[in-house]
Amino acid sequence: MNPFKPHLTYSEVNTALCDAGQQAELTRVAVRPPAGMVLCKYGSRSVVGTIAVGNRQAVLKYYYPRNWLKQLTYGLVGSRARRSWKTGLELLRLGVATAEPLAFFEWKSLGGWVLDRSFLAMRHVEGTDLKTFARSHPEDTVRLTAVAANLRSAFAVMTRNRVAHGDLKATNIIVGEDHSVTFIDLDATTIHASPSAWPGLRARDEALFFDNWKRQPCAAEAFRDVFKPIA
Repeated sequence: MNPFKPHLTYSEVNTALCDAGQQAELTRVAVRPPAGMVLCKYGSRSVVGTIAVGNRQAVLKYYYPRNWLKQLTYGLVGSRARRSWKTGLELLRLGVATAEPLAFFEWKSLGGWVLDRSFLAMRHVEGTDLKTFARSHPEDTVRLTAVAANLRSAFAVMTRNRVAHGDLKATNIIVGEDHSVTFIDLDATTIHASPSAWPGLRARDEALFFDNWKRQPCAAEAFRDVFKPIA
């Protein structure tokens, strides 16, 4: 085998969520973005899109390290796809709603030292991102308060387990029809942070979250207590 040619070195599929046909489909689309994928993001470091896998929509993420140093770092410590996979499974175990991880793959070269690319597939989360939701209901205190209650419950679980999302833009929180909340984009998430690191990570989460509502006073008021402990 050519040590300079990337080859599949690690893969994992959530067999609790995928049957044999879906596993085969995920393995096929992991190699490259498939024709028919609805593109959500196209960048130098990642490509994101959605496609049907079986009878459900899935989000596909293709990660490409931006330089040789990142390739080496991710080769040694694990790819962004691997981290998001593990984080998603752990959040679900803790009771924090997030997109269900379906599969991840890594391609490496030079004996596994250098990461060429990685892939992550997740269930598509139905709903509306919190930014759009708040703009659509700018003065609907009943709806905003219902979402705030679910946010507070979720943040309480995250606090007990020292979980910091790391990128709490309103677009990374999906609101369901029942006002439930689901967190997505876990690339920067930290779970079971050390006691010394936790205060800074939580403060950053709070600052990012409230920065969303500088021009939406009704939402800011509805969400002002979401990080406060539940008695």
